[in-house]
Amino acid sequence: MYGIGRIALRSNLFFGLFKSKKKKTVAPRILLIEDNAPDRVFIENVLRKAYFEVVTAENGRDGVELAMQNNWDLVILDYFLPDANGAEICRMLRENAGTKNIPVVFLTVAQDGYTLLECYEAGAHLFLNKPINAGELIGQVRLVLKNKQEELENNDQSF
Repeated sequence: MYGIGRIALRSNLFFGLFKSKKKKTVAPRILLIEDNAPDRVFIENVLRKAYFEVVTAENGRDGVELAMQNNWDLVILDYFLPDANGAEICRMLRENAGTKNIPVVFLTVAQDGYTLLECYEAGAHLFLNKPINAGELIGQVRLVLKNKQEELENNDQSF
């Protein structure tokens, strides 16, 4: 039983890897914007162990700068940042042609409906509450990336 499970766990879908047109496996690139060092390290380690490429930023300003300079598959964004709230950062990303289509997953300790609504109105694809569950994080990130990949494939077929 253990051997069968290991084989299943080694599939590209499980690890969230994409195939490029050249059939080369490419690790999805994730930008993590999180000011809380223990949370940042935990999330980064969880994602790296699941074979994602992760770059981190400690505040909104650095996060936006990194987002604009690079090509990301996903942004994971804390709602409460020292220099701005995550919804403001998400709006900035949505207003930029180079970042407007990057999926954004929000993280927060906030439990109120207003924060949830504000994040979705700013352009969030998903909202996860802290403390973060590693399994839920990986599963939800894979789901968002799978949906993005399917959307890209559908767009390629329409041309």
